[in-house]
Amino acid sequence: MHSVKRLAHIDFNVPGVKAVGMELMRLLNAQNLDMDAIARTIELDPAIFGSVMACANSPLFAAVSEIVDLRIAINRLGLKEIRRIIFHVVLESAFRSDNTEINKLLRALWKQNLAVSLTMQRLVQDCPQVKALPLDMVALVYPLGLMHVIGIPVIIINYYNLFAKFIRDDLARPLPEIYDREKEIFDGFDHFELGAELIKRWGFPDFFPAVIASYCQPEPALDANSRVLHSLLRHARHLADEFGYAALPNAPEGYWLHGNVLDLSAVDKEKLKADVLEQLDKIAAMFS
Repeated sequence: MHSVKRLAHIDFNVPGVKAVGMELMRLLNAQNLDMDAIARTIELDPAIFGSVMACANSPLFAAVSEIVDLRIAINRLGLKEIRRIIFHVVLESAFRSDNTEINKLLRALWKQNLAVSLTMQRLVQDCPQVKALPLDMVALVYPLGLMHVIGIPVIIINYYNLFAKFIRDDLARPLPEIYDREKEIFDGFDHFELGAELIKRWGFPDFFPAVIASYCQPEPALDANSRVLHSLLRHARHLADEFGYAALPNAPEGYWLHGNVLDLSAVDKEKLKADVLEQLDKIAAMFS
């Protein structure tokens, strides 16, 4: 673990993640949701406002007439969909770079994030342990998938040139070696630790950064509920790899299945894959 003094040298201001976006994430994570405050904050950011309105008027949600009022749009979409839209718009811009090679990796990571998130959300209905989790944990299943590699943009802004060399020299290694190389190259930091620290600073519940900090470990020292989320994330990573959405498709066989605590006997993998790919197509259409 790194001291507060050591972390003080790390810049956690991820490019593209605006103050309005961070405030919306805070509002969505509050125990008592204030939908009026959420609507007022959405109105402050044209990109988020435009995405909410576009989604509400998309063929997937559209009624007889076009919606022009944000609060009506929010009611039509519902909280679950509003969460998805906001987290998507707020976080997507963090996975871009002006460096061609880095940008190629970040865009692949973003597609992987979406596949993992949708797979996690789809697995909720088939996994008894996940359905039994507290509601605040279930509500954060989708953003956990989107944010589990958020530490990589943090590494990039702090070690830009070293990271550019890292992706040229080291990404052909298998995943465990890549993770070890991160610590060797980036002053002892890896994207797990830096991602968890960023999430803490963004005000997410303690279980959220704990899972992000340890998702590469098959059997971390987490409480029972957090271990369920941890297994859900790892299993979704495994399936995203199988579905062809791995940004780094060089994990050893079965790597993400080690330490699994979930009962997955009810999962129809082919139906799940079809559902996830359909959702990915819909998201691509909504945000194109």
